[in-house]
Amino acid sequence: MADCVPGDALNRARRVRSKRLRVFSTVVATLDTCVRNAGQLFMLAWFPCALESACRIGLEWLTYGQPPRMPEWLLFEHFFPPTWLTPLVNAPLVAMAWAFVLSSICDRNPDRGTVTVAGIRRSWIRFELSPAVLLGASIFLATHLVDGLLRLLHFKLLLATYPLFEGRDAVFDAWTRWSVALPILAVSAVAAWTYPIAAQALRTGALDRARVRSLMRGNRLRLTAIFLLLNLASYQFYALIRPATEWIVQSLVDPLSWTLREAIIRHVIQFPFDMFWVVAWAVTMAIVMDTLGSPANRSGLFPENESS
Repeated sequence: MADCVPGDALNRARRVRSKRLRVFSTVVATLDTCVRNAGQLFMLAWFPCALESACRIGLEWLTYGQPPRMPEWLLFEHFFPPTWLTPLVNAPLVAMAWAFVLSSICDRNPDRGTVTVAGIRRSWIRFELSPAVLLGASIFLATHLVDGLLRLLHFKLLLATYPLFEGRDAVFDAWTRWSVALPILAVSAVAAWTYPIAAQALRTGALDRARVRSLMRGNRLRLTAIFLLLNLASYQFYALIRPATEWIVQSLVDPLSWTLREAIIRHVIQFPFDMFWVVAWAVTMAIVMDTLGSPANRSGLFPENESS
């Protein structure tokens, strides 16, 4: 029966079967790429990530400063800083960092967003608020809003189930810790649908949903698993470094309430880690797009790494 299958059809079937993401291999490739190309990735993403940190400090000042300047109707405790403005302000800057990483890895364009400033080395500063970046940012914004609402639902779930654990505080504490995985799993599934669209929009400036569906066919659950691993790793990572960060901040300042100095010191300490996770997510999506869309180019993720 095999002789009845045309050669080109058989080759297409083999290519379709070969375009399957490998969950752990993709995560390992992300870490390997981030380590091997740390300097290049830092140059691509540091400026938008620094702006994002500065915006967070500004939102904290509006929210926690005395007297508080943030209108109460804009507060939402399931974002940090706890305001609906957090995803609105951060989305364009995160999209900008993603755009630079995606262009460098997927499109072999390491010069995107370069800003020429007298006296500063070329490629040190990158900034772009193009229609493509704004389109990608709108998709990130929608995803982050869903993330916040899922955290709210998780909080309400804990409140609703608390009476079931009355008198069994240890069991409720265990349920609280493990149930954190529920919103993380849900937002990972949402991101598996939205982030490929955002990545395509950032690269092309258009919502090519047909192209994304073609790339993701048979890989949506695999991408959900990849994002779930990244989300869990990020959650555990910040849980581990939070005590050290608080100890360093308290050794430098000892405020009884929020202060601008404390916020700046905290964000300076966390900046390398915050930037790493922004870049890691962008690199992951770039590897996914490059793997599924351009299998011939997998030998080198950056132009400099390609063989001549």
